[in-house]
Amino acid sequence: MTLEFRKARIPEEIPALCEFDRRIFHEYPGDLFSAETWRHLETYWLIADGEIVGCSAFVHHVDYDESPRHGTLYIMTTGVLPEYRNRGYGKAQKEWQIEYARRHKFKRIVTNSRQSNTRMIALNQQYGFKIRGLAPNYYRNPVEAAVVLERTVPRVRKK
Repeated sequence: MTLEFRKARIPEEIPALCEFDRRIFHEYPGDLFSAETWRHLETYWLIADGEIVGCSAFVHHVDYDESPRHGTLYIMTTGVLPEYRNRGYGKAQKEWQIEYARRHKFKRIVTNSRQSNTRMIALNQQYGFKIRGLAPNYYRNPVEAAVVLERTVPRVRKK
C-alpha cells in the first residue's frame, strides 16, 4: 500500500473538503466546517493507493479554543472515511501529524474530541497525548463536552 499526504488546494478543493466532512461527521451537523473555515486551515489529504481516504487540518500557534499559543499546533480535525476505517489510516495520520509538528518546530500539539468519541481519544493517547481537561458544552447539535488532549513534540537529537 502506498500512502501519500498531499496539501489540499484552496480554494479549488473546498467543495470536496465540505463533502468529505459531511460524510465523516453526518451524525453531528454542528461539527461540520463551513467553506470559510476550510479556507483558513492548513489541510492535507491522506491518499492510499490513489484514493482519498482521510484528511487532517491544522491551525498554527493557537490552542484548542483558538486563542493564541505560540509553539502549539492545533489539530482541528482528523478524519477517515467510514468505508476505510479499521485499516490503520488513523494511526498513519497520527504518526504523520507528529512528524509534521516536529518538522515545523512546534513545541506541543493540542487536539480535542467529543467526549463520546472514545476511539479517537484512545488513539491520541496511544500516541502520547495526555488528557488536559474537559471543555463543557464545547460541541453543539448535540451539546457535548470536548476532551482536550496535548503532547509535547519530540526533538531530533543532534549527533
